[in-house]
Amino acid sequence: MVALDLTIVSVALPYMAGSLDAGGGEISWAMTMFTIGQAIIIGITGFLSRLLGRKRLALLAVGGFVISSTLCGLAQGLDQLVLFRFVQGLFSGPLIPISQSILVGAYPKEQRTHVLSLWVIGVMGGPAVGPALGGYLAQTLGWRSVFWVNLPIGVLALVLILGFVRPVPARRETTDYRGLLLLILWIVSLQILLDKGNELDWLDSREIVFLGITAVTFALAFFLRGALIGPRNIIDLYLLRDRNFTACALLVAILGSLLLALLILTPLLVIDDYRWEIVTAGMVIGGFGVLGLAGGVLAPHLASRIGVRPALTIGCLFLALGWHIYSRIDLDSGPVQIFLAGALAEFGLMICYPVLAAQAFANLRPDQHDEGAGLFNFMKTLGFSFGVTFVEVLLYRGNQSNWNAYAGFISVANPGLDGYLAGTGLEPTSESAGALLAAQLLRQTSMLSIVQCAEVMSVLALLSIPLVLMLRTK
Repeated sequence: MVALDLTIVSVALPYMAGSLDAGGGEISWAMTMFTIGQAIIIGITGFLSRLLGRKRLALLAVGGFVISSTLCGLAQGLDQLVLFRFVQGLFSGPLIPISQSILVGAYPKEQRTHVLSLWVIGVMGGPAVGPALGGYLAQTLGWRSVFWVNLPIGVLALVLILGFVRPVPARRETTDYRGLLLLILWIVSLQILLDKGNELDWLDSREIVFLGITAVTFALAFFLRGALIGPRNIIDLYLLRDRNFTACALLVAILGSLLLALLILTPLLVIDDYRWEIVTAGMVIGGFGVLGLAGGVLAPHLASRIGVRPALTIGCLFLALGWHIYSRIDLDSGPVQIFLAGALAEFGLMICYPVLAAQAFANLRPDQHDEGAGLFNFMKTLGFSFGVTFVEVLLYRGNQSNWNAYAGFISVANPGLDGYLAGTGLEPTSESAGALLAAQLLRQTSMLSIVQCAEVMSVLALLSIPLVLMLRTK
């Protein structure tokens, strides 16, 4: 439910902007505030679980998420939507780590990878299905329906939690208000910086410079203080001393960013450059998950047969291969080639994710599972934010540099220009010819930027393999 919301709403943003009379920059705050709310809470899931009890926290988070989703669907203005999205983000924070912690605690070590391979279908399958479902719902039932789809899922989740999740008693906890304040100031500054950096042109903007200084200052203060006081910090940073845990969290952050890059680039390619319908684009992107599910099912068997590190290496290689094929597409490529590239990338990722999610807890005590799940997913969320911003910067800079590099070749003195325009009946110096050439150049430079970005993603997948070698496994 939470993972689905990451991408289902992004497809519906243009519909929201039109309905609420908001510009593209304004409506993007609906995504930004959700991310901020989620990032603030996800890291302190361990503390909240100790304070409230695991079952009570799960019920509160699911119930709050469903209610806030309903309010988002009922919003009558941009201000209301942004506020309710922030609240929705707050309640979404504990759901992924608490579900992971419940599963890790319910099964012995040798079964965790098998169980988490099913769990990861929801965590990673949600973003893949989101564009298809969001596009269909927004076009047929309106943008409000993308929030109301959470109601039946949430009600079912509440019933299952009440019936099957074993309660863990709450404990008396002293709230670390200073650590919480430093965390909030750091996360809010960082998320706004990452989300608005491109829009405000990064270091050319005073606001971005200020946010950067603020984020770095409070992050350093938070980590230094956490290193000094240890488990008494709002997030127990001492868990990072476990090499397995830290390596797994970093790998999930990097590899998950490569999945989000796929979900960012593909809609731009198939909608803006190929001119596909939103529903068609969503179906192709959702189709990536079919082969991804096979990777999730294969992961535990592969890890048990050949070992954790070889299985993760194979997953990274499939991910790199998928991105390599993606970097070889062009404007004449068909759905088959795009599907193959995306499906192979997701297949590789889904081999890695359940293995990493299980291996991260290999050395943690049972009483550290909730805290570990919160920190693990907190690092994953930060990695996703940096990954999305990195892709957006690559695209933005790539479009600029490619346009500047190739626009100079279009000139009335170029003999190829007359041949290109011969079938159109347009004069090279006419405004219509200029508009046609500009549109074609924009399409070509956009395609080139996407291909260049895919090449970078392929290299990053290969560079992830040395982190695999850091793991200590039997």
